[in-house]
Amino acid sequence: MKNNVVFLGTTANYTYQFSATNSKTEFMARGLVEDGSVCSVLNGVIGYSNINGKVCIEKVGIGKVFTYRKYGSQLISWLFNIRNLYLDLKNLRKVDCKNIIVLEFPDYHIYLLYILFAKWLGYKTVTISHEWGPTVKSIHWLRWPSIWIYTKTFGYLTNGILPISEYIVKRISHFNKPYLKLPIMADFSIQSNGVESKEHYFLYCVYAAYQRVITEVIDAYSKYLNQGGDYKLILVLSGNNKQIGAIKKHVLEMKLNNKIEIKSKVPYIELISLYEKASALVIPLDPSHEQDEARFSQKIAEYLSSKTVVISNNVGEIKYYFKDKKNIVLCSYDTSGFANAFKWVSTHPEESMAIGKEGYELGVEEFNYKTWGVRLNQFFSEL
Repeated sequence: MKNNVVFLGTTANYTYQFSATNSKTEFMARGLVEDGSVCSVLNGVIGYSNINGKVCIEKVGIGKVFTYRKYGSQLISWLFNIRNLYLDLKNLRKVDCKNIIVLEFPDYHIYLLYILFAKWLGYKTVTISHEWGPTVKSIHWLRWPSIWIYTKTFGYLTNGILPISEYIVKRISHFNKPYLKLPIMADFSIQSNGVESKEHYFLYCVYAAYQRVITEVIDAYSKYLNQGGDYKLILVLSGNNKQIGAIKKHVLEMKLNNKIEIKSKVPYIELISLYEKASALVIPLDPSHEQDEARFSQKIAEYLSSKTVVISNNVGEIKYYFKDKKNIVLCSYDTSGFANAFKWVSTHPEESMAIGKEGYELGVEEFNYKTWGVRLNQFFSEL
């Protein structure tokens, strides 16, 4: 029996905005569709403020994508979209398929609504666990009660779980539910043909709100320059103008504006090209932050698909997937560690390119969306 899979609330205004959750959902849907499933994406019941009414489009290789209008505050907007959500889920249900709704970490009352509609309409539910709520320090304190209840109970209400890390696998064990550890994903068939030589820059793609971590990388880069290094650093930042402005201010204060280039709102095709041409791609992971132990950044899969060497730290899922140090450059999480890694890459260009290619091969084996489409279909079929 074919699977009919609806991704509900796993995206952030998909097709309108770019984000890690959108990329992950797209890869999951593409893999499922290519393996014979039918898929749809509902952007969630709260809605999107930049549209005037419900929008439904057909995205090639994915299926139907539904976006609702946002009515004022998110605290009340969902109430205006309940009827649309129920009717769309009802219409998407197929009698000749196993019907699955895939969910991901919403506010608890929204999660209960989704579970209730799924049960009424005869869907099985599978819940993605990309983050472990209590470890995410950036969440507003008013959401803490909702997150605490969610992490204690969500697994009892769903039919299956898709944890992203060994940390989360341990945290969900008490639910005694079927699970499939679902890692990061990328398209390793078309994203990179490789380049014969690299340009002299390091690249760090990051959300500008992570100012503490970005500052650490900038300070490490300054130390690298003081040791005689001459490669540039490119920061590709997402976020609002205030957040990006704070990073620009720090770069000016460090008198590094001639050596550090800041980019934002970079088109995806251009971003991939920047990845491919870089001498190294940076993904800092802090061993003292439990969130970095629990999560697994989608950015790593994108980095690996470019065949460029990745500089990171031996934290979280890195410990499980990158046991062979031939496929990544690991360093200590401090300015000296990153500075030494920058220096090693810049003085060992051929070895760095070889490590980048080994990282790509690891990605093909472990993080290829096509492979995971088959595994997801099998997991869903057995629920």
